[in-house]
Amino acid sequence: MAAEGAKHKIVIVEDEGLIAADLEARLKMAGYVVPGTVDSANKALQLIRQTSPDLVLMDIRLKGKTDGIDVADQLREHFDIPVVFLTAYEDRGTLERAGRTQAFGYIKKPIASASLKGSIEMAIAKHRYERDLRAQRDWAIASFGAVPYAVLVTDGQGRVTYVNSQAEELTGWPVGKALSRSCWELLRLYYRLSGNPVPDLVPVAMLQGETIPLPEGISHKRDAKSSIAVEGSVAPRWRDGRVEGTVVALSDVTRSVFDEDQARQDEKHEALLRLAGGIVRQLPESGQMAEENPRLLETLAARMPMRPESEVIERVAVEAFTTASRLRALLQVAEVSPERVEIHPLLQRIEEAWKLVEPRLHLELDLKPVSVQADSWQLTRVLISILLHARSRSKSDTPLSIELSSAEPEQIIHSVRIRVSYTTAEENSASMERIFEPTWTGPWQDLHVAYKLVKKMGGLVAARLERGDQAIVDIYLPRVEAEAAGVTAPKTDEPAILLVDANAEVRRLLYAHFERNGYKLLATAGCEEAWLLAALYRGSIPLAIANLPAGDAARGWLSERLVALRPDIGVRLLSGYSEPCQAKAGAAFPPAPERHLTKWDLLEWAKESLAASQEAQL
Repeated sequence: MAAEGAKHKIVIVEDEGLIAADLEARLKMAGYVVPGTVDSANKALQLIRQTSPDLVLMDIRLKGKTDGIDVADQLREHFDIPVVFLTAYEDRGTLERAGRTQAFGYIKKPIASASLKGSIEMAIAKHRYERDLRAQRDWAIASFGAVPYAVLVTDGQGRVTYVNSQAEELTGWPVGKALSRSCWELLRLYYRLSGNPVPDLVPVAMLQGETIPLPEGISHKRDAKSSIAVEGSVAPRWRDGRVEGTVVALSDVTRSVFDEDQARQDEKHEALLRLAGGIVRQLPESGQMAEENPRLLETLAARMPMRPESEVIERVAVEAFTTASRLRALLQVAEVSPERVEIHPLLQRIEEAWKLVEPRLHLELDLKPVSVQADSWQLTRVLISILLHARSRSKSDTPLSIELSSAEPEQIIHSVRIRVSYTTAEENSASMERIFEPTWTGPWQDLHVAYKLVKKMGGLVAARLERGDQAIVDIYLPRVEAEAAGVTAPKTDEPAILLVDANAEVRRLLYAHFERNGYKLLATAGCEEAWLLAALYRGSIPLAIANLPAGDAARGWLSERLVALRPDIGVRLLSGYSEPCQAKAGAAFPPAPERHLTKWDLLEWAKESLAASQEAQL
């Protein structure tokens, strides 16, 4: 044992000469080296600086004004040398002061030889262990601080012993609050689709002794409003052949997940539109066939053998023409006129109008007033489409929410995010994957139109399902500074005609017809959407044409609501385009004889209504 002890140098700081001489003799007999004994603070600091001992035996009471506790404080601050206190005093104040110096031991006088040697060896071993820990910590700081990942190091109980700056940013926990907490308290990981928490993988990695990759499709909930898509692993940390903790490494993959979703959605859209275009090109003569075959039928008597075949040809030609027309509608999207749009008042107007239909809308504006690059009216149409979709698929007792905030993914940080969220009653992850795909039988507010409009405005749109039933639709629009080049100020909207017809092909045909002749047409599929657009449109609407079934209760509802909203509007209620009816509210129109209406008749109504409106304003 003496040979092992000879490795250690020990300085004695003791103001009583006999005790100091006795200690020196005992230590040398035990095999330690004693470079010297001193009795005051100044002499102690000088001797320690000259000899660099492995340990200092420090009496608390010394000669002079400075006691051993003050010397120990200086040693802790300037030297990496352990201190063991010697004292005959045990008053509470002295012990508390001595404890604050982080000394490595405490020996009471008179000193027993066994107690002396044991205290010295334990103090040296403890100091060596703590020095190794500091070296590991410094190595971890130097190594993990430079990696582009969030790194958390834990001990054997899963408590955090180190976090790098990236981990502070990702978790939202500063290092001062993170240390000694459970790692899985900092990492609030959950599966994005189900919302279920990811179980603690720290003990799994330690038991298995191998690196455990984090599951796919998970996110970290940084706070109540923001989540980050992450991937990474939990690796065991070995020391002397034993696992003593773990290293958890994570990376923020929010942007890459977002880009992958956008690329996948774009590819699906492009593939569907290429397919639609190919089919249209294969049906070039369907319109002419549908137009010419009735003339052929007129020349054939009812009992002629060719009559049934000609009727079949006519039916097939009409169906082919309808199919081609609907496919063309998928290929065409309304033009957008990018302008500088103040987003707060636009969302507030939508909230006011929507609450007339559905009071459970909640609007949250996190940003200061901000402008975006968009087409004001088309953006309104997009948001109404999304809200109508959300309303039709949400649970009736849950809120619909619109939230305005800054975009989270780093690469689109200069965008503004509009988020519509709702608790869905019937959608799942598969249906949310297809939410922006065109459908054959869907209504006007099918979200493929909204998707294409946002893209044409220079924005991005994405949808996903979280926690099993939380549907989220995000729209990202470029933020615009006050005088951004190429973006004009909002224009005053011109007068428009409102059309309500469930037939998408009729809407497409009339929209093109009115636009070609210089009239703006607001074409909608349903009464609620028509009413909302009438409430939100900033120009005048002199005429509404609504083609609704004769027994539809919404006929009277729509007419009354439109006139209450816009007293100067004229309302034409139709049941098919062969039976024009007198308006039940608003400006009255003379009854017309029963006849088949054409698109030119509807255009004439628009001319008359617009002229009457302009004359009234004069």
